[in-house]
Amino acid sequence: MRNTAIILAVVTLILLAIAYITGGFELVTEGFLTAGMTASQALLMIFAAFLVIGQLQTLVTSDMIKGWMQKYAGGRGIAISSIAGGLFPGGPYIFYPFLAGFKGKGISFYLLFSFVSGKQTYDFTRLPLEISLITPWIAILRNILTFPVPFIMGLISWRFFPQGVAGASWEEGE
Repeated sequence: MRNTAIILAVVTLILLAIAYITGGFELVTEGFLTAGMTASQALLMIFAAFLVIGQLQTLVTSDMIKGWMQKYAGGRGIAISSIAGGLFPGGPYIFYPFLAGFKGKGISFYLLFSFVSGKQTYDFTRLPLEISLITPWIAILRNILTFPVPFIMGLISWRFFPQGVAGASWEEGE
């Protein structure tokens, strides 16, 4: 964490120097205003996400999770988890805390891995942006070609890591 803060501070200072050299205090001030607007939008999203996460933690019990896991174990669970990951809105600052909220409720590692893989591979919410910035053909082709990836990753993790990853305490009771 400390190294990341140092790197960000150095990059920030370099960018501030470049902004000052190319545009003076006006460009630096404009950068600060843009950063403030972006932060205010992100903070609202993060706050709303944590409210949703808190409510889900309260409403979704361990017994419910265990029932779903018995009903949707194995390949069906991987498929549902992958698609759910692709449909989940928001960025990593929303869905990682969402997943962390279910820590200790008995979710299998392979389902978690399938969800994250589905989110990173599909992220259907960016499809309209891809279609508008590149051609629809390329966006659709990318989705078709990458469609099996989260399923394959989920199956691999189910096969080779049925008890989770060594050293990771995700499952309940570890």
